[in-house]
Amino acid sequence: MLRKAIIISLIYSLSVACNNESNQSQEKTTEATTSATSSESASVQDTAAQTETVRTDSGQNYAFTSSGDSLQIVGNENQYDIILPTDVLFDFDKSNLRPDGIALLTKVKQHFAEHGADQLHVLGHTDSKGSDQYNAVLSQKRAVAVADWLKKQIKVKGLIMSIGKGEKEPLVPNTNSDGSDNPVNRQKNRRVTLSVVNYPDAGKMLKDAKANAGKNS
Repeated sequence: MLRKAIIISLIYSLSVACNNESNQSQEKTTEATTSATSSESASVQDTAAQTETVRTDSGQNYAFTSSGDSLQIVGNENQYDIILPTDVLFDFDKSNLRPDGIALLTKVKQHFAEHGADQLHVLGHTDSKGSDQYNAVLSQKRAVAVADWLKKQIKVKGLIMSIGKGEKEPLVPNTNSDGSDNPVNRQKNRRVTLSVVNYPDAGKMLKDAKANAGKNS
């Protein structure tokens, strides 16, 4: 009887030990799963944050940028806008080019020396502060100042035209959703845009078409 009791006791002890080990293993597995889930969740959040950052940055990075001039350019090689902040070009409420503005336009000159232009429109824009009429006049004067400087510095196949848009075409809202002032957005809206068009080279297109036809024949 004593031997039988000892055997039963040993079996029970082994059973308890196995159950404890199994429970500990399950707890570790649960902890690992929870940790992995948390890590994955954090990774997803990080990825989302990165995506959001990229998305935000993509509003400031441009589809076509010429080499070495660091200008803000939107569009493609045949039709694009160069965006110049008026806070750099002009003093407050003025239309005379600042030294920093001349330095910025010198980059524009270098850009056109490399890429050329068939058609160029200089568009002046303001934020929403002030009356519509006042902003229209100021934006026109600023567009003329930039256009006049460019006419002396670069060669364009067509005319360089200057147009004052005033506050009519903001890049972003001048106010927040609650109607309060948004000075950061207003700064973005104060700009001179160089709208550039390069017409496709018909001779080159014909030459390329003939070359492709020769390859396919």
